Amino acid sequence: MPSRRAVVGGVGVTLATGLAGCSALSGPEPTVVDTEVDEGIDALIGDTDIFVTVRNDGAAGTVSVTLELLDGEGTVLLDETQTTDMDADERKRVTFSVDVPEGTEDVRASASAA
Repeated sequence: MPSRRAVVGGVGVTLATGLAGCSALSGPEPTVVDTEVDEGIDALIGDTDIFVTVRNDGAAGTVSVTLELLDGEGTVLLDETQTTDMDADERKRVTFSVDVPEGTEDVRASASAA
């Protein structure tokens, strides 16, 4: 039969391990909710602002937002990333000012914890 000290020590290690796991899971959980091209998708030429709205459903932290401009076959012509700090349950609009490459037909945005 294990001693009381061994049982209490084991519970302490289990509790500490469980809490360490929880802190690792409490980062930001960003999701792109909207991507908008200044003056509409037909304005994908030259210097253009593209707005990416991100919602954070997790804890506060740093988020990476990536914008990709693609041609008609899905080839990435331009790839830019910005980082931003977000509070828990915050919604934020990130602006990308880009020089749109010739042949761009589509826009794709993603967000992840940094």
